[in-house]
Amino acid sequence: MPEKIDFEKLGINIPIVSAIVERFNEEANETEILVQTRWQPEFDKKYSGTLELQAGWMKSYENVYDAIRREVHEETGLEVKSIKPEKHTQVHSPSDDGAFVFETFCCVQQIKNGQPWVGFVFVCEVKNGEPESCEDETRRVRWELRKTLRDTYEKNPENIFTLQLPILEKYFAEVDKLPPDKRHLPLNDFL
Repeated sequence: MPEKIDFEKLGINIPIVSAIVERFNEEANETEILVQTRWQPEFDKKYSGTLELQAGWMKSYENVYDAIRREVHEETGLEVKSIKPEKHTQVHSPSDDGAFVFETFCCVQQIKNGQPWVGFVFVCEVKNGEPESCEDETRRVRWELRKTLRDTYEKNPENIFTLQLPILEKYFAEVDKLPPDKRHLPLNDFL
């Protein structure tokens, strides 16, 4: 575990990526979302024990798509199969440097207390398999029915990591825009 960094003293925001990982449960005829229990009591007492999506810091100069794949794998052991949206420009590198524009599902920012996170959020699908917890950061990685997660979001938002509440608000709003006969399907199918 890295030592705690005082970002407020540095006066900078922390770039992160977050994944809404979906799969369709045919037996339940419902989409499931991959969730986990946040567990970093030495560094993050305030949010340890809350429900969260897969997320983490971006490394210096790391491509955002590589970051999302790495974070999902590190926290769940699963391999990302698709990222939506995966829309971007070519890489421009006129001076042995590099830059590109990319689109996200949404962006999120923590604006007080906690940490100064600014995040890029994508909707993902993983290859088949069951998740495994990354014991030094998370507990109980599991698939949860979307309607169960929505119920927690609506009735007990204090049980969800604060930074991810606006992500879920946006996600559920997008699901609600789907035709009623399609709302049980993964949003990933429509992005």
